[in-house]
Amino acid sequence: MTNPKKSKTMVNVGVDVGKSVLDIYLHEKGLYWQVENTPDGIKKLLGGLDRYQVERLVMEATGRYQHLLAEKTFERDLPVCVVKPLAVRRYA
Repeated sequence: MTNPKKSKTMVNVGVDVGKSVLDIYLHEKGLYWQVENTPDGIKKLLGGLDRYQVERLVMEATGRYQHLLAEKTFERDLPVCVVKPLAVRRYA
């Protein structure tokens, strides 16, 4: 069963992980917002992504600050990529 309110466009989600804040950007939609890097903030983020078809969610490995987001994203069966900081820096 599909969600009729779900966007048909696949989106790539980039998340800049900080100690207290997550900066989220949906590339194809040009949308940006912030949530707190807490269980409630992550729940709000993942709830907001429910209306999109997420092709992948990409975040930089930042020590331990990305663990909860990566775990919760994986639990929701969303494709998640945790990338090396050096690879991100080289790409930029």
